[in-house]
Amino acid sequence: MFSRNKDLISANLSWKILSRHVPKLFLGSLIIILLVSALFFLVTVAGANSEQVQPVRIKGSFVIAAICKDGIIVASDSRGTLKNKEGRRIAYYDTNQKIFPLGDKLIADTGYASLNDAKVSFLSALMSHFSHSPLSQVDVGQLPNSYFKYANIALPAAGAESAKLQTLIFAGYEKKQPMLCIYEGESSRAIKCRNSGYLSSPHQQIVEFGNVSSLSFEDAAQIMKKTIDDYAAAVQPGLVGGPVVIRTITTSGSKWFDSLPHWPAWEAFTDLAEDYKNNRLPFHLMPGIDKEQLDKLIDDGVTWALLGQTSTPGSTTDGPVIGSYPPDR
Repeated sequence: MFSRNKDLISANLSWKILSRHVPKLFLGSLIIILLVSALFFLVTVAGANSEQVQPVRIKGSFVIAAICKDGIIVASDSRGTLKNKEGRRIAYYDTNQKIFPLGDKLIADTGYASLNDAKVSFLSALMSHFSHSPLSQVDVGQLPNSYFKYANIALPAAGAESAKLQTLIFAGYEKKQPMLCIYEGESSRAIKCRNSGYLSSPHQQIVEFGNVSSLSFEDAAQIMKKTIDDYAAAVQPGLVGGPVVIRTITTSGSKWFDSLPHWPAWEAFTDLAEDYKNNRLPFHLMPGIDKEQLDKLIDDGVTWALLGQTSTPGSTTDGPVIGSYPPDR
């Protein structure tokens, strides 16, 4: 006890001597430097943590791609489900783009629509940047590897790794032959390609597609819509739902089959938060979830995004996000 008091007395005497002989301006500057250093340390640690753990992930999807009599046809639902980092579903919205045109080819995704990167937080933004890159101008069979090469260049390590968690379908013509390739990002990460039949993610058998090569676009579209709508109804409230979107590809070009939802043009998570707080897009709460929980989830996402958005030279282009594409593209 005596030793402890002695230390305190010694410390007080040292401070009095220091304050008597050292100019007050220097002491003030020293205090400011210490406070700034502490703040920098806290922000650095928080920033590192924000890069490691993304508080909000957006998941969902049902995609069907088929080679029919008229060419290639691809359909998807439109639901995006917000999940927290523990995996609990909090809310959903029904204007999530899942089919991304690349000229006369396309990529469709299921799985996560969000990326673990504060600057490019959404797959739709990454796909848009990729569509403006020379790496997208390859044959369909080479498109998966070319896309992942681009992701490794354009994103930091955590973001590039998160881009590999999606199951992706690549579609187009190669040497005038239709081709579908699937990347199993949520399981084996294998790439498989085929020149006939259909692909479905999740893996669902579509009895009506037993002879898909004889179907017209119109016939195939009706079957796709019914299959996705029936699945969505069976799992409600679930990861699949919203309008069914369809795109076709022929040897003469690619186009949307019918009308499109108004896709949000989000680059970073702060864009989603701004639309949410200004009521520009309806978010529907999952059963057992209240609005305060969704508010907190989005606030956590904004904090993560702002801490991670440090100014570093970007590798991506400044092209428009996919959601701004005109309907006839």
